[in-house]
Amino acid sequence: MQQQILNLQRENKLLKESLQDAVALAGKHKSNMGQLDQEELARLNARANGSAFNAKDWDLTDRNGEQ
Repeated sequence: MQQQILNLQRENKLLKESLQDAVALAGKHKSNMGQLDQEELARLNARANGSAFNAKDWDLTDRNGEQ
């Protein structure tokens, strides 16, 4: 049982590192992405780094009533 836990912890660590690597690679091409893809990248970046994702930063509604 203890060995299974250690194996799962090791695998979890590798998966987190892979996610961080993927986010870093995608971040290099951020200027070529649309806003929706940049929002998804920000969401993945927050998950990879353990920070909070703020969806209000990506809200596209017009705040002053203009079209």
